[in-house]
Amino acid sequence: MNYINPDLQKIKNASDKHFRFMFYVIRSKINGRNTVDKPSSVIKNVNKVSGIPNNIEEYLNNDNNLLKILKGSPSQLEGIKNHFSSDAEKNVLKKLFNYDSWVNETGVFEDYNPYHLAQELSINTCPYCNRMYTKTVVNKTIDGERKKITRPEFDHWFPKGKYPLLALSFFNLIPSCHTCNSSVKGDADFTLDTHVHPYVDEKINMQYSYEYDKSLSNHKFKIKYKGDSNNKAKTTAEEFKLKEIYETHEDEIKDLLRLKSVYSDTYLQKLDSLLGVTVSYEEIYRLAFGTYIEESSFDKRPLSRMKRDILKELDIIKNKEDEK
Repeated sequence: MNYINPDLQKIKNASDKHFRFMFYVIRSKINGRNTVDKPSSVIKNVNKVSGIPNNIEEYLNNDNNLLKILKGSPSQLEGIKNHFSSDAEKNVLKKLFNYDSWVNETGVFEDYNPYHLAQELSINTCPYCNRMYTKTVVNKTIDGERKKITRPEFDHWFPKGKYPLLALSFFNLIPSCHTCNSSVKGDADFTLDTHVHPYVDEKINMQYSYEYDKSLSNHKFKIKYKGDSNNKAKTTAEEFKLKEIYETHEDEIKDLLRLKSVYSDTYLQKLDSLLGVTVSYEEIYRLAFGTYIEESSFDKRPLSRMKRDILKELDIIKNKEDEK
């Protein structure tokens, strides 16, 4: 699980833009499109939703409430997720906070849809598994039209089916791979006390090691979880099947073990000497293993966390205080 720092300027900018566009959509659905200033590039009218109960209309016409919903922190979202709990209220909220209509290619805005959000966030690997790239690719055709090719899926950390009030909340939209979003997590109902949230939990102990098992007929290596055992780190790792997923990368473990057997001293020291130029330890590490050693950069390359953990266990790299 990789931490996404909400204080990064790119995250703040993305949050502000998301709020500006979604504010227009929600208020237009409540009061009509002529009652709120339009952001740029509105290409489709937003129809007013009929039959909104007075309590929901009053709540959403409060600027502070709508601000909290659309760009509030995960803890604020958890505090309001059950504000409207009846089936009738949820059905209205599903119309007002319609995630699918925003995702649809014929959405409201020319320059704001999930592709734009994904580009501005620029999270290159899945925060949950750190195994799959989640890059966004948008081409420009000859006539200048933007052609959308691929982007990460957005997982609703608080499931939108159960909490439709949070379906468009910025900090409830986690850029993720298809496996984690649809195949593994699905509609699992998380809380901040029981599961790791990418925008909340910076310091987590979710480490892995390996063991060689001769009894296995196909895969010889098993991944062992060795992080905290009695808190939400382990619960989250189990929910996302990280042990099972990492075990499919047996070839990566074999490569690291090969380095250990070939070099009696540390591999990085030998590579440093071989290069004969002044480069940082982090650069040498990246050249050697194709991943990053600093946790703040784990999102840039797949399997950075797993490789770092196993390299430390093999003593190819030391603890931070001994690495340089």
